[in-house]
Amino acid sequence: MELLSYLGVYLILFFMGMRLLQNGLIFYTESRLTDWISSSTNHLVKSVLIGMTATALLQSSSVVLIITISLVTIDVLTYKQTIGIILGANIGTTMTGELLTINHILPYPLIFVIGVICLILNKQKIYYFGCVCLGLGSIFIAMNGFQSLMPIVNRTFTFTEIFTTNEYVVNGIVIGTIASAILQSSSATFALTAAMVQEGVVPLANAIAIILGSNIGTCVTGLIAAITASKQAKLVAITHTAFNIITVCIAVPFYSFLQSIAVQLATEPIQQLAHIAVIFNVFSVLIVLPFIPFIINKLT
Repeated sequence: MELLSYLGVYLILFFMGMRLLQNGLIFYTESRLTDWISSSTNHLVKSVLIGMTATALLQSSSVVLIITISLVTIDVLTYKQTIGIILGANIGTTMTGELLTINHILPYPLIFVIGVICLILNKQKIYYFGCVCLGLGSIFIAMNGFQSLMPIVNRTFTFTEIFTTNEYVVNGIVIGTIASAILQSSSATFALTAAMVQEGVVPLANAIAIILGSNIGTCVTGLIAAITASKQAKLVAITHTAFNIITVCIAVPFYSFLQSIAVQLATEPIQQLAHIAVIFNVFSVLIVLPFIPFIINKLT
């Protein structure tokens, strides 16, 4: 019970940090991001870059997808224009993982304090800079909190039965999908998984499967947002879900190869996990890109 209480506190702190970071970044970039997304052309590569940049800045693929669905609903964007944004969002969301790999470098307690001071001063531009600092500080404190709980998790729960069977890849994908769908955040799923792999609670091989699954689970937010939207907006959410499911299925036969690449990328498990998430999403986009014109012609 105590473990769940602490986990709940750190999750709340993590989500609060994400929201503060988003609010601060939105203040500085909102008008440009909206213009970038709404000016998305039929040039696929440009749309991918727009989706990637917007998601990296907002630290949330779900937010970008919801904005995109809203713009389709009011006919600012067409379904054809959204495909690249969807693909780019999948790459941009991996920047959160990369950000978490530097938590041991940044003086996050100091960043947290600076954020609090800026919020107390309550002057507009300084206030939102404070949101960014307080958000970053909260995220890193939560990440360290997750890691501090892992020895207790290791003593309390056993993952042997789940991760030592022949179906460990499928089990990991299912766990990642469910966790991301419940938390409504692939970033939170990554943070928890990264803490477990860093502390040796879950092997890297299994952690990669969980991250693949989180790509599927994060689609739930878009599907919910599209329930009351237009037909084309629903198609955007369905396409996003189908893309993520298909690319994960494509990755499964090459799973051992993904593991071997991850080990070569860095020495720290959390860095290996973050880097392989970037590589998987980039290659997923590159694999799908040649088929996009065919998909658009069939669906529009």
